[in-house]
Amino acid sequence: MPQRPQSAHQYNTVISPDFLEEDIYPEGYPGLVIVHHDNDELVSAHWHQGLEAIHIIRGGGTFQVEDQHYMLSDNDSLLISPYQMHQGRTVDHSQGMVKIISVTFNNEVVGRIYPFADRFLFSLSAPHANAEDRKNLDQLMIRIGSLYEQQETASAFLLNAALFQLLHLLYTRFTIGVRRPESIRSGRNITRQILGYLANHHTENLTERTVAAYFGYSREHFSRLFRKTTGSTFKSYLTKLRLDEARTNMDRSNGPITDIAADAGFPSLTSFTRAFTREYGITPRQYRREHLQIDQTTFQTCSDDQHGKQQFS
Repeated sequence: MPQRPQSAHQYNTVISPDFLEEDIYPEGYPGLVIVHHDNDELVSAHWHQGLEAIHIIRGGGTFQVEDQHYMLSDNDSLLISPYQMHQGRTVDHSQGMVKIISVTFNNEVVGRIYPFADRFLFSLSAPHANAEDRKNLDQLMIRIGSLYEQQETASAFLLNAALFQLLHLLYTRFTIGVRRPESIRSGRNITRQILGYLANHHTENLTERTVAAYFGYSREHFSRLFRKTTGSTFKSYLTKLRLDEARTNMDRSNGPITDIAADAGFPSLTSFTRAFTREYGITPRQYRREHLQIDQTTFQTCSDDQHGKQQFS
């Protein structure tokens, strides 16, 4: 069977200056399987040359992939394309043990079978994927997690078979195109360094000029490089990171919106409100009221269901 990490964090400790997670793959397998059980486990910003698939069995987590934010719970899945900067934190929704399966594929192994495998982009909503494909994906992830936790040596054959079956499903049903070749470079990958820096420091007082200087570029050259490799301006990318940070904190906290805006890196409540309204179509206060109403409705429904069960019993 694959060599298991000594702790849930061990696999995430080999990070290069480019934020590349490297030297993590077990021999004899096309990828690394991790079964996460720890509540509030933080996986710091990193990327890898292979595709990663995540499936939530119990609990949940918040995940940031480039400038996109995802809140996952029971039975949710997530696909992370090669070279995408990402980070996450597990969350215990049910007051029970968290169980999250992650599979990170080794591009050296996959690339020998499927050339240019690292060029593809993936999405659960890919045009070729249907409900049956997504169901098969979930079942494969659960099976991989179960096989990984078995101690029988012969189970390694079935685990390998399931991993290659997962690869076939992902590459035939869940691709949505190829990435810009500019972001795939050998040696020092400055784009990955920049995105990793923003993932870790976006709540601080950053400007395009100061970040450009930090990486040794003029603002003009940095601006062209950033747009060419991300398809976005520095300002819009940074604003999106901060908005996702603020929205997550609004979902998890009843603190003042002014404090939430400041903690996410916005210079003022006005700038936060303007950006939030432009992105989501409602103000932060309207979002909070609507979210609170949804939570109260859910709570009332659960209370009614529990009351009905008690009466029935």
